[in-house]
Amino acid sequence: MRLPDDIVLLPTGPAQAMRILAALAQPFTTSQARQALGTTRRVAIPLLEHLDQRGWTRRLDAGHREVVR
Repeated sequence: MRLPDDIVLLPTGPAQAMRILAALAQPFTTSQARQALGTTRRVAIPLLEHLDQRGWTRRLDAGHREVVR
Protein backbone atom coordinates (compact mmCIF):
# COMPACT_ATOMS: atom_id res chain seq x y z
CA MET A 1 0.00 0.00 0.00
CA ARG A 2 1.19 3.51 -0.77
CA LEU A 3 1.13 6.47 1.59
CA PRO A 4 2.13 10.07 0.88
CA ASP A 5 5.83 10.94 0.52
CA ASP A 6 6.56 7.72 -1.41
CA ILE A 7 6.05 5.52 1.66
CA VAL A 8 5.25 1.91 0.71
CA LEU A 9 3.95 -0.61 3.26
CA LEU A 10 2.88 -4.21 3.07
CA PRO A 11 -0.92 -4.57 2.93
CA THR A 12 -0.81 -5.98 6.48
CA GLY A 13 1.26 -3.03 7.75
CA PRO A 14 -1.57 -0.94 9.22
CA ALA A 15 -3.05 -3.90 11.13
CA GLN A 16 0.39 -4.84 12.46
CA ALA A 17 0.95 -1.24 13.52
CA MET A 18 -2.40 -1.20 15.33
CA ARG A 19 -1.48 -4.26 17.40
CA ILE A 20 1.72 -2.53 18.48
CA LEU A 21 0.06 0.82 19.16
CA ALA A 22 -2.77 -0.78 21.16
CA ALA A 23 -0.16 -2.22 23.53
CA LEU A 24 1.21 1.26 24.35
CA ALA A 25 -0.02 3.29 27.31
CA GLN A 26 -2.79 5.55 26.02
CA PRO A 27 -2.57 8.27 24.89
CA PHE A 28 0.82 7.91 23.23
CA THR A 29 3.16 10.43 21.66
CA THR A 30 4.37 10.36 18.09
CA SER A 31 7.84 9.61 19.43
CA GLN A 32 6.56 6.63 21.46
CA ALA A 33 4.75 5.29 18.39
CA ARG A 34 7.84 5.73 16.23
CA GLN A 35 10.03 3.89 18.74
CA ALA A 36 7.51 1.08 19.27
CA LEU A 37 7.10 0.61 15.51
CA GLY A 38 10.87 0.66 15.02
CA THR A 39 10.71 3.20 12.22
CA THR A 40 11.63 6.76 11.38
CA ARG A 41 9.54 9.88 11.80
CA ARG A 42 9.36 10.09 7.98
CA VAL A 43 7.39 6.82 7.94
CA ALA A 44 5.59 7.13 11.29
CA ILE A 45 3.80 10.42 10.56
CA PRO A 46 2.13 9.33 7.27
CA LEU A 47 1.25 5.96 8.84
CA LEU A 48 -0.35 7.60 11.89
CA GLU A 49 -2.26 10.02 9.65
CA HIS A 50 -3.52 7.05 7.61
CA LEU A 51 -4.69 5.31 10.80
CA ASP A 52 -6.44 8.53 11.87
CA GLN A 53 -8.25 8.71 8.52
CA ARG A 54 -9.44 5.12 8.89
CA GLY A 55 -10.78 5.91 12.35
CA TRP A 56 -8.43 3.43 14.03
CA THR A 57 -6.57 6.13 15.95
CA ARG A 58 -7.54 9.64 16.97
CA ARG A 59 -5.27 12.66 17.17
CA LEU A 60 -5.85 14.44 20.47
CA ASP A 61 -3.47 17.38 20.09
CA ALA A 62 -0.23 18.24 18.34
CA GLY A 63 1.70 15.49 20.08
CA HIS A 64 -0.72 12.81 21.28
CA ARG A 65 -2.93 10.13 19.77
CA GLU A 66 -4.98 7.26 21.11
CA VAL A 67 -6.22 3.98 19.72
CA VAL A 68 -9.98 4.06 19.17
CA ARG A 69 -11.42 0.94 20.73
